[in-house]
Amino acid sequence: MKSMTIVRAKWIRGLDHVIDAVIVIALLAVTALMFVQVVMRYVLRSPLMGIEELNNFPTTWLYLMAAVKASSEKGQLVARVLEIFCKRVRSIYAIRIIASIASTVILCWLTWWGWDYLKYALRVGKKTDILFIPMIYYEVTVFIAFTLMLFYTIVEMWECVQQYRMTPTDALISKHQEVA
Repeated sequence: MKSMTIVRAKWIRGLDHVIDAVIVIALLAVTALMFVQVVMRYVLRSPLMGIEELNNFPTTWLYLMAAVKASSEKGQLVARVLEIFCKRVRSIYAIRIIASIASTVILCWLTWWGWDYLKYALRVGKKTDILFIPMIYYEVTVFIAFTLMLFYTIVEMWECVQQYRMTPTDALISKHQEVA
């Protein structure tokens, strides 16, 4: 059982590295496109047509993959107000399991919506106005991002269940203890 956990953890770390690479590439692309636009417009006084619509591609990937990264690192905004009133560690994990279940349900709905949007985008086949680049290259990001966020939320829920099971029923929280 332990070896399965290690393999899964390595697989998840590999996925995290892919997401990191996508974020870095998108960030560099946005920076390069904006630099070229500024040089062309303000230094050479000759604006480059279509660079704004070209910038939509890396910007969308950057924004949505950063949201996935926040989900993978559990860095999204969380208000753990109910946990303040808990005296037992298991109660905190129980609340987190309930929150993870709610997040999973919401992300299932959003992923389903993203799938419908992807099918629509494939059926319509929109292209950009000036460069005629298929918009599916950045519209697909919605479905990919929601799918990855759903995956990481399920992993988080599984981790909370494991922590709940491993915590003794009588474990109390001290005044200065923070539950991970």
